[in-house]
Amino acid sequence: MKTQSVTAFIPTNDAIKQYDGSTEKLFLYHIANIPYKAQDLPDDLNTQLTGNPRLYVTRIANGKPSISGWENFDFYINNAKITSANHIAQSEDGHEQVFHVIDQVIAPTIAKPVAEGSVPPAYLNPDARKLLEKPNFYGLVDEFSITDFEKRVNDLSLLHTFAMTGKNTFFIPINQALNPVRNKDLIDKHVIHGHIVPKEVIFTRTVEGTSNRSMSLAFTDNLKVLINMEKVTGQTEDDIAYYVESRTVSGDKSHTPGTVVARIVKGNIPVKNGVVHLIDRPLMVVASSIISYLQEVKGQLSSFQKLMKEYNPDMANTLVVEKDLTLFAPSNEAFKMVNEDRLNEIALNKDKISKLLNLHIINRHLTIDEVLERSTKEIFQEETRSFGRKLYFAVNKPHGAVPIVSLEGGGVNATITTPDIITNNGVIHIINRILGIPSQTVYEKLSTDPMLSSTFNLSLQEGWNERLNSRDEKFTLFVPSNGAWEQIHRTLPSAYKKLFMGEFPYHVRYILERHMIVGHDFSLEDLAALTSNTTQRGGVNSERLQMTRGKIYFQARVKSKVGETTSSTESDTETSSSTEYYIEWNGISARVIRPDVECVNGVVHVVDRVLMLNRDVTVSGGGSTTSSVTGMAALLSTLITLAFARALHH
Repeated sequence: MKTQSVTAFIPTNDAIKQYDGSTEKLFLYHIANIPYKAQDLPDDLNTQLTGNPRLYVTRIANGKPSISGWENFDFYINNAKITSANHIAQSEDGHEQVFHVIDQVIAPTIAKPVAEGSVPPAYLNPDARKLLEKPNFYGLVDEFSITDFEKRVNDLSLLHTFAMTGKNTFFIPINQALNPVRNKDLIDKHVIHGHIVPKEVIFTRTVEGTSNRSMSLAFTDNLKVLINMEKVTGQTEDDIAYYVESRTVSGDKSHTPGTVVARIVKGNIPVKNGVVHLIDRPLMVVASSIISYLQEVKGQLSSFQKLMKEYNPDMANTLVVEKDLTLFAPSNEAFKMVNEDRLNEIALNKDKISKLLNLHIINRHLTIDEVLERSTKEIFQEETRSFGRKLYFAVNKPHGAVPIVSLEGGGVNATITTPDIITNNGVIHIINRILGIPSQTVYEKLSTDPMLSSTFNLSLQEGWNERLNSRDEKFTLFVPSNGAWEQIHRTLPSAYKKLFMGEFPYHVRYILERHMIVGHDFSLEDLAALTSNTTQRGGVNSERLQMTRGKIYFQARVKSKVGETTSSTESDTETSSSTEYYIEWNGISARVIRPDVECVNGVVHVVDRVLMLNRDVTVSGGGSTTSSVTGMAALLSTLITLAFARALHH
């Protein structure tokens, strides 16, 4: 340090306090013998530790301004982040020196003598193959033992794959990860290749906040298997885990398309040819059942599994014996977002907890690709195992990014964070909310649901919608979808323009209040019950509902569908029926396309038409608008002119 040119990476005091590993030769792994400013750092550099093991540099653009040449990037040295860079010094001999402050200690991979004697020189600076061959040299024993995977790799004559040169990322399953895999032949050459990302070094912290997917070595086998890593926060901010996902986009008869998720149990082990992460499940190998995946120790779905086990154990049996199920499973993080008292209240009611849990299951195999394909329509919906309740899907396709798939169930909007986890009896999609426990007011629901944005934007005029945020009132709101307003745009373009230009708030209020009931939160079932005292109107049972502005009809219509049958007689058909619900006003019939969107202060029913006519805008409703003021001014001017002319005449 006194005499040489160096680049030094200096951990903070807090980083030293948090480090509990070996300090043997630790300092030399933080020193390189060429001085580099942060912006000039190469992708890797040799250290002064025996064998000159590498440090790997990752730079991620952060959008910040570059004040002194480096602040526009986040720099990581292995898994440590540079927090303060480019401190210049000089040795006693006048050689340039640079040091950078980092927030973690950088731990080298050092071989230690074991019972059989000293460590051969070839293992002092190991690549991934040497680590795999002699894990006991590096303390990878007991819970971190990887001997079973090494045996399988050796049996397939693939050890050389882990010795490939360059910078690579290797995922190695621990022994416990292979115990549930009864047929070890499932771990074939292609699966081994699916555990390797060539030509890219990925440390856990360098993936935070990104959704980048990397090509695995399985691409060389004509299998499209993508790898990405994800940070997951547990019940506390300090409870952090990292997961790796293998997504088989294009497989074959032995390798099912879909996602497999494994937890990183020991990560960021630097080796001569990259980095190694130990994982608790083999990638590309599907779980035996949905329940077996949920029961994974310390898994990211453990809170959901615990809720089901304690309050509805029958559901666990369903997830074992039934086939072709799809489970939308809330992550542990989702449980932190819900009202705990409300969840406990539901859990203690056997009927309510059953409905809640079954709202997360549909009785068929539904992949994310099908959702993307079928969501080209405005609404794609699926029946759940919770009787009479559906899930409604929407896809947001941001420009140049991966589509974001959301679903709504029981008044809660959730986003699919990890799709297509394939098991032998179905598929799991991890979601970021618990369905069926609403936490939003009607106002908040309108403001966050992308399907209702047009109505929300319209309702902002003169703060009309602010009362919908009140938790002291109850509301039933029939909300026109964005598609309903598009229909108005096509058929009544002038009226549409006037409403959305923001100068006709009275007319907006008049139309929206025609869709609202104040003082009650009527579910679709409640509304249907009102037809018990009905009048006959055109052969259809109807009930007039008193809205805030006037009355509308509520109708239930039975829809019959003739379909094919399995009978050997071609002319035989079978007929099924379902009930559709409508509201009607002045001959306009609007179908309820998303019922029972629950909120903490009411219920929203989404409809496909707007209950309005052109006269609602062209005829003054008594409010002060630009057109009415202009008309009054013109009339007044005319009257004054006539009066003045008459006075002159006389």
